[in-house]
Amino acid sequence: MDLASPLTRPELLALASPAEILPRPLPYVGDTVFASVGDLTPGDTQVVRRLYDFLLALLAIVRGFDDPGRALVLLREELARQDYGGLGEQIRGLGAALVAEDTPMAVRKVYHDVRGGSLTGLLMHLDLCEADEAGTEDVERIFFLVRDHLKIMRNALPDLDPAGHAVDLAPLEHDASLLLEKWAGIPYGAAGARPVRVEMACEFSGTVSECCMEFAALDRVMYNLINNAARFAADAVVHVQVFPLSESRETDLRFVISNQVSSEHRARLVADLGDDFGQIFASRYTTDGHGIGLQICSDIVSHGYGLGSTREALLRAYLGARLIRDTFVAWFHWPARRKR
Repeated sequence: MDLASPLTRPELLALASPAEILPRPLPYVGDTVFASVGDLTPGDTQVVRRLYDFLLALLAIVRGFDDPGRALVLLREELARQDYGGLGEQIRGLGAALVAEDTPMAVRKVYHDVRGGSLTGLLMHLDLCEADEAGTEDVERIFFLVRDHLKIMRNALPDLDPAGHAVDLAPLEHDASLLLEKWAGIPYGAAGARPVRVEMACEFSGTVSECCMEFAALDRVMYNLINNAARFAADAVVHVQVFPLSESRETDLRFVISNQVSSEHRARLVADLGDDFGQIFASRYTTDGHGIGLQICSDIVSHGYGLGSTREALLRAYLGARLIRDTFVAWFHWPARRKR
């Protein structure tokens, strides 16, 4: 376990009893928090399609990135050609439907991840690129974030790209090393905001999803929790720790995302939530934002394990949240399989 972690091993183990985490009863491909493109307002549909095409164009540039320096030049040219500043304004405009009371909650959740997800971190790197301040290391980050957000968009809006969605459903094992590859020791944050550093420790070697669509669902949970932690990390560090609950070939992983909180933020959380921090996954409670992202986490984890409700997931600690000293801790579980 990462020695720099703010939590001790006993504290990590005490978050939930492994005996409460039962095997996933049926295969799950992450197809539970979604809407149709037709559910969006007509103007927003155009923006979402433009964003998707924009990301496809970026992916074509950075995929492979044998020459990162050349890729940066091509990225700047593409940002200018696509009117990146104007697109950013349109993306921010999607927030109107996100908060509108007449927008159904299921659709609101889709809006949240389409304008959030890995796009939150991607825009920071694209801003640097547009200002000619990006380095070659940004090209790799842009690749990961673009690839992830395309999959998140297809997961949230299956009919946005039916052919791409079908490919995402094809059997394809995803190894836990992919999580380390894109999260360990990286700068991360929203455009215009103070970046944080993500420190990740993973004790597991094996499969964490059976297809791209399931991995996209896992991504949606992780990006929502890490985005939340990044907003409030008092020391600008977000810790992610992953470890198996058993030595069995078929096991479950515990994902723990934690961040240090300021004394003021800690006092507000205690005053608002008392000792029941799990309610942040079941309500629209938020101290900065819309409070929808954490509900998406509970939806995906609950459905992924075939549970009847978020309440059941919280009671059995499939996911949860807690304050430990000056650290806000959120966790969830996910099925995994060791290689033979």
